[in-house]
Amino acid sequence: MRQLTAIEHGWLDIGEGYSLSPLEAEALATVESVLPPGCLQWGHRRVKFTQFCGVVQVDGLQMEVLPKLTPYQTEAQQRNTLLTMLAYAGDLVGVDTLGAGLATSQTTLLDLFISHFARLLERQLQQGLLRDYRDIDDTLDQVRGRIDLVRQQRENLFKPQRLACRYSELVADIPVNRLLHSALRLVIPLCTSPLLAQQLHALRMRFGHVGTLAFQERGPAVDQLNRMQTRYASLVALAHLFLDGQFLDARSGSQQAFSLLFDMNRLFERYTANRLRPLARRQGLRLVEQRPRRYLASDEHGKGRVLMRPDIALLDKNQRPVTILDTKWKRLPNQDPLSSLSAADLYQVNAYASTYGCATVGLLYPEQTFLPPGKTYALQLAGSINSNVLLQSVAVDGKPVDIAIEAT
Repeated sequence: MRQLTAIEHGWLDIGEGYSLSPLEAEALATVESVLPPGCLQWGHRRVKFTQFCGVVQVDGLQMEVLPKLTPYQTEAQQRNTLLTMLAYAGDLVGVDTLGAGLATSQTTLLDLFISHFARLLERQLQQGLLRDYRDIDDTLDQVRGRIDLVRQQRENLFKPQRLACRYSELVADIPVNRLLHSALRLVIPLCTSPLLAQQLHALRMRFGHVGTLAFQERGPAVDQLNRMQTRYASLVALAHLFLDGQFLDARSGSQQAFSLLFDMNRLFERYTANRLRPLARRQGLRLVEQRPRRYLASDEHGKGRVLMRPDIALLDKNQRPVTILDTKWKRLPNQDPLSSLSAADLYQVNAYASTYGCATVGLLYPEQTFLPPGKTYALQLAGSINSNVLLQSVAVDGKPVDIAIEAT
């Protein structure tokens, strides 16, 4: 398995001796339809991933796409950035045990996810494999459970020595275990570490009497687990994440491909919201995401036009938005961040200020070279609305977030 590391928005040249061979580029293009829409951008003999980071594996090539906020980050630091954001955003349930420092230049991102899944599974199996009661119909020589009179009359009318019984038995071959077994079977050939593969094989032996999911069978979701199974919620979520990422290469109909990609715009928004929520609570405010929704304009019939959904809104005790925050997963190219702002971003926050009547609107970027955490830049919006725009950054390494929030 050849491994390739790419950076979001970083071009990969196509050709013999370049980043991607023509065959590898063809394989990537073939599976583009099952990848997140818009995650690839093609140029003349080159291709790049847009704002998506994660893993794509196809045709003997495993590509990991990492975020890069500063030119000084190593690959290990880039992996840790992504893992930290996933942990706080909650995209990978249970990934919060992936602390900083786990990623190294020798460890692939996919191996980190699989290793975490293996650790969670091993920890739960120490308490024993999940079991549940299943109703079994069988014909026996002696009574077990109760006699099924209908079946007895139908099947054993002339064989009174045989008894049609129905009984309950505690078994391990249940939907939750089949889901976990299916995920194990999937990730074993995906990992690149021989030691990790050995660990996964050992775990799979614990599922010797458990089947796997049938083709197109979904398996139980987290909210379908019973009281005894809730401790497996993190594992079930990860198993679904792995299984949802597999698909077949359309060219051969049998070549397995895999993707695990995260939209960094949405990820940064959720990460920021979860980091700011405690800070807002201390200010007596309630933080909501993608709300409240209002129309920017209405037509002559009073029908609303252009529905607005702010990334983050801070509401007072009367549920009135006092601050609107717009997250931007972007790098600012200039030493003066204010001169790097795009007109479209300023138009957007100006529309928020006028529509929601907020005295403060914020543009939040990830921390970077020219916009360190704790530094605030302010602009006064022109016009009838007396509003300020605060330009600030959010630390993406898990450190406390220091954002100017006004309670009134």
